[in-house]
Amino acid sequence: MKRSVQSIVVLALAIAQIATARLMVAFGIGEPVEVQSALINHPLVPYKTAFIIWGVIYAYALVAAIWQIMPRQKENVALETVDWNLIVVWLVNSLWQLWVPVIGLEWISFCLIAVAVFAGLNGLLKLRNELNLSLKEKILVAGPLALVTGWLTAACFVNFTSAMIWTGFGLDAGNAAVSAVFLIGLIAFGGWMVYRTGNSLYAAGLAWALFWVMVANQSRDHEPAMVVIAAIGIAVVAGIRIYVQWRKPQALAV
Repeated sequence: MKRSVQSIVVLALAIAQIATARLMVAFGIGEPVEVQSALINHPLVPYKTAFIIWGVIYAYALVAAIWQIMPRQKENVALETVDWNLIVVWLVNSLWQLWVPVIGLEWISFCLIAVAVFAGLNGLLKLRNELNLSLKEKILVAGPLALVTGWLTAACFVNFTSAMIWTGFGLDAGNAAVSAVFLIGLIAFGGWMVYRTGNSLYAAGLAWALFWVMVANQSRDHEPAMVVIAAIGIAVVAGIRIYVQWRKPQALAV
């Protein structure tokens, strides 16, 4: 019964996060997220093309949710282990998409993302440390959670710096040196999580964000130091992932 309820809630929230993506805009309430972001643009904000990853995340989450609701997955231990983590992440995504257009990129929006990142990492670590996943489980259980968590790890740092600008409380992230410090922090934290989770899709979501931060600073903000740091970050993420594959291939989640 518990597993049935979990699967229904996961599917409902996978659909809800798609529905809420443009809901406030459709009702003419507030400003679109991209407009809110443009109001406080700074060197840590990825180039606008980066956000197409949400389409991939939504589609991946929906396919996985449809698969996990099938009767043969009723006793799936991997799903039972992390479904509540998925529920938290998809719920937070939906709430964030309703909150930001109306209120903006302030501290509550940061806290929402931080909760999602914690839930995502907690789920990935449980999968790696407690279970031996089949290939299908690696793709359809760990995969969607890993991709969104990798991306949200970067989003968490970006939202924090944006909140400092939005509220006028804290350091000025519009200063390239401040953004550079937070970028280094993101690379250090994200790199450590790549090592801990051993997950390729987590690394891919993180590297995607770093790549578009690099592009943004090359073509939009013209901050060469940020370009170099982001490029090093991509190499660090890739290097750690390769190292984990070489040392502990049997423990990898994906």
